[in-house]
Amino acid sequence: MAQYDYDVVIIGSGIGGLTCGALLSKEGLKVLVLEQSHRIGGCCSNYDHEGFKPDVGAIFVISHEMYYKLFELLDLRLEDYLDYHLIDPVYDTILDDGTRLLLPCDVDEMAEVIAGIAPGDVDGYYRYCADMKKVFDLYLSLMSMPMPRLRDVTKISTIVKMISRKEQLSAQLSALPVNLRLASRTLDRVVNKYFKDDRVRLMFSWENLYAAMPAHRCTGMLSNVTYMGRMGYYYPKGGMIAIPNALRKIMEGFEGEIKLSSTVEKILITNGRARGVRLEGGDEISAKAVISNAHSRSTYLDLVGREHLPYVAKRAVLNQSCSIPAPTLYLGLKEKMDSVRAQLTVLLPNKQKFDNFWHEYYEKGLLYRPDDSAFLVSCASYNEPDLAPEGKQVLSAIYLAPYKLKYHNWDDIADEWAWECVDSLEKRAFPGLRSNVEWMDSVTPIELERRLRLPEGAFFGLEMSGSNVGLFRPNYRSMVIDRLYLTGQCTNPGGGVPLVMFSGIATSSFLMNDWPKL
Repeated sequence: MAQYDYDVVIIGSGIGGLTCGALLSKEGLKVLVLEQSHRIGGCCSNYDHEGFKPDVGAIFVISHEMYYKLFELLDLRLEDYLDYHLIDPVYDTILDDGTRLLLPCDVDEMAEVIAGIAPGDVDGYYRYCADMKKVFDLYLSLMSMPMPRLRDVTKISTIVKMISRKEQLSAQLSALPVNLRLASRTLDRVVNKYFKDDRVRLMFSWENLYAAMPAHRCTGMLSNVTYMGRMGYYYPKGGMIAIPNALRKIMEGFEGEIKLSSTVEKILITNGRARGVRLEGGDEISAKAVISNAHSRSTYLDLVGREHLPYVAKRAVLNQSCSIPAPTLYLGLKEKMDSVRAQLTVLLPNKQKFDNFWHEYYEKGLLYRPDDSAFLVSCASYNEPDLAPEGKQVLSAIYLAPYKLKYHNWDDIADEWAWECVDSLEKRAFPGLRSNVEWMDSVTPIELERRLRLPEGAFFGLEMSGSNVGLFRPNYRSMVIDRLYLTGQCTNPGGGVPLVMFSGIATSSFLMNDWPKL
């Protein structure tokens, strides 16, 4: 019998990789997680520049019920590892005409906000809430069910049993007409059915960017995201890195190992079977199975290598569109600003400019005037002052921009562009911002690709379009390389921390079912 250094080697310490690491270590497997960076978390992390600790990637917790399901599988109490607080107001929203609105969690208070700018849309808003509640109740019904054993999570019999429960059937029937309507329409068509005022329509559709797609190409199922904001976005004490830190602590408690600054150069393949990895520098680590938490394009084309892939597999990988990048300006401020009125601030152009951005600028590789752009600004230190030096503030400003520019090179214009964006933020939201900047880090799409090894800076993995969802996404269990498994944003269900957590659970379940045969 072959001897291996580890049972399982996991490439990447993102949420998917750490979820697999914690679960498989609990199952008694000898697990090693290899992370190319000096910090864990991937697209759910924080980094530290002289006390300024901005979020990297994820900026809040949504669908926190999924976290409890993971901890249920781990036989642990979430409260012993993580502490959250509710983000309320959800957003400080600044519209193109200068209107500035604090959007509360409470459904009725939000109705009052809408009444203040578009009284004719209040009835539509309540219809929207009534419909989205049916979908949300279906989700809560699923989350209320006890978790099966890890091995049983992905078994057909378990899934049938779960959806056949009386309570579940009732929730499914109630939500069915809404789900059919949402699934058959794009997000913008769904939102337009409820609202007439373009400002309100934009307030309820811009969050399609969390799926990394324009509203006219996004499934209407994502219209529920804004409603979930009413049900609660949360933020963990200590920043988003608290989540990977908790998973690391759990994994190491089950005797799993993690090595930082350890870049995997190749997945070792023999006769179509993964047998370990080779690190930069030449060291080889053997394993009975390999899990990649890297982007699927990097996994197959770079780590596995094209020489090990059949033609059809290579074409399939290349044909799957990467998501949009999420370039970000990180700002350390000399002192706190009263104009930062909430943890999350969103600046929106008018709806026509927002909709036209995709075909007039993004798809042509063109930059736009920052004053015409949307920005999502997160102040991690708003409720967590320890994430900035005493008396100071840290901001992250996420904006829209293509990976490839037609007339510029990102490295040549990064700083100049960043200051243009700062000036726009000062004009539209935060008076005196430029003179208050003590430190700035301009992370362009190219820089995202370098730092996080994300092809094209694809922060959300693969585009969530019709040809990239469901059966069309990469499998948890590789179909072309034996003993290779995938987890993370490129697998089902897609991007976002709770969805990637689900991916880690599913991948671990498949591997444990395969384990006796490996």
